[in-house]
Amino acid sequence: MKLILNLQSKEKIFMTDFVSARHFRKLMEYDQVIDYSNLSLDDTDTLVGFVCGVFDNQFTADDLYDGIASHKLIPTILDVFIYVRSGEEPKEEIEGNEQGK
Repeated sequence: MKLILNLQSKEKIFMTDFVSARHFRKLMEYDQVIDYSNLSLDDTDTLVGFVCGVFDNQFTADDLYDGIASHKLIPTILDVFIYVRSGEEPKEEIEGNEQGK
């Protein structure tokens, strides 16, 4: 899986190809305690930290918060969840305006 962050005005690509079963177990724990439909600030910080861990801490939580567009944070977390649960990478996002999609 790859994640692109805009850090210091440059796109940086981070890759992970192995996700241990421990990450899957952690997701199972989160499922028992986090209300995904009403995320608190602490829940969001926890999930951002989880994403960092899945990528072997190649970037920090601050890097993720600062390097991703606000509207892409939750979808990115969900994409990482899908990858951890199924091993399937998210489909590539098609860039363009609303009319061009």
